[in-house]
Amino acid sequence: MAATDGRRALQTLSSAALALPAYAGAPPAGTTLDYHFFHYAENDLPADRVAGSQRGRYDIDGHKLQAETPLGARYGLRADLTVETMSGASPWFVSPGQDGRPVQVMSGASIEDSREDLSVEVTRYDDERTLGLSLGHSQEDDYTATYVGFQYGFEPQGGQLSYGIGLSYSNDELEPTDGGSTQYPDRIIRASKDQLSLQASLTQILSANSLLQWGLSYARNTGYLSDPYKLVYADGNTAPDTRPDERNVGAWYLRWRRYFKPLAGAWHVDYRGTADDWEVQTTTVETHWVQRLAQRWRLSSGLRYYSQSQADFYAPYFEAAPANGLMSSDYRLSPYGAVSAMLQVNYSLQSFELGLGYEYYEADGSLALGNVSVENPGLLSFELINLRVAWRFD
Repeated sequence: MAATDGRRALQTLSSAALALPAYAGAPPAGTTLDYHFFHYAENDLPADRVAGSQRGRYDIDGHKLQAETPLGARYGLRADLTVETMSGASPWFVSPGQDGRPVQVMSGASIEDSREDLSVEVTRYDDERTLGLSLGHSQEDDYTATYVGFQYGFEPQGGQLSYGIGLSYSNDELEPTDGGSTQYPDRIIRASKDQLSLQASLTQILSANSLLQWGLSYARNTGYLSDPYKLVYADGNTAPDTRPDERNVGAWYLRWRRYFKPLAGAWHVDYRGTADDWEVQTTTVETHWVQRLAQRWRLSSGLRYYSQSQADFYAPYFEAAPANGLMSSDYRLSPYGAVSAMLQVNYSLQSFELGLGYEYYEADGSLALGNVSVENPGLLSFELINLRVAWRFD
């Protein structure tokens, strides 16, 4: 009983975004509606990193509604709907400046796009097991994704260790704007890609007030993995962004939660590492403190550090095109490090909860774990503001 109470204390102090995926032996006790509004804004690039006058980047406004309800004594239903509107400019390609230092060329016209994403998950709950099936569909102006997932959890009665596995598959169809037009003759007209993912995790109750979870995952991506809207500067000209048609990614993570009863607070520490056959290796370390303030207030503050190495076919620009034809100048495949800081405040009143959060993110070559000889000029910084309103109906 003490171990169960300890886990409940940890989960009570954890927001949905920070909580461990945990075994639950019963369907939801009642119906909940959870609404999030968020505003994401990428900061303008510095003038000395840009070729031309266009420095502005993306802004995204989003709405997310999540509903969860029991279906009889053994089943639970959860549905998520996300609607986003996007506008702004995007990094296009990198070219050598007058002194040879790379500068970013931005897309000229303002980009307008929207995305709608709907997913539904049905879970069966037994005394020791959960079995879930999820389906989803995402639609943009030029992009469609359909995905299915399977989840299984097992926790022996009276045990301190629970197990989880997952399997998911997605198919993405891409039809780029202006594909094959006279303005962009090298842009593809249509393409597709597939992803198969496997996950496994173990959650250990260390004491009445602490949890440890570790896990592994593998994802195999095949098909068109390039970015049709990006170009590469090579041999004095521009050419399409061209990447391998296969990517295999392995990941491992460790998550620790500790509740300090005298302080009415919980400490979260997460570590995640990845490696793939594009030679990209990443490291992420994140820590949060979740503090109960009086009876109805909860404050969460956090820091995240991220670092990655570059893909083996990446360069800011190419003096000569590689013999295999693979090349990309996408800043997301460059070597860099990043830090972000987060603050979230929640207020609860009986069946109602209100939350307000803020995050600031900054990427820079000097923050990477390894040496970055030439920094990509398109590295971004952004601000994210979110508002949350939740209702519970018993």
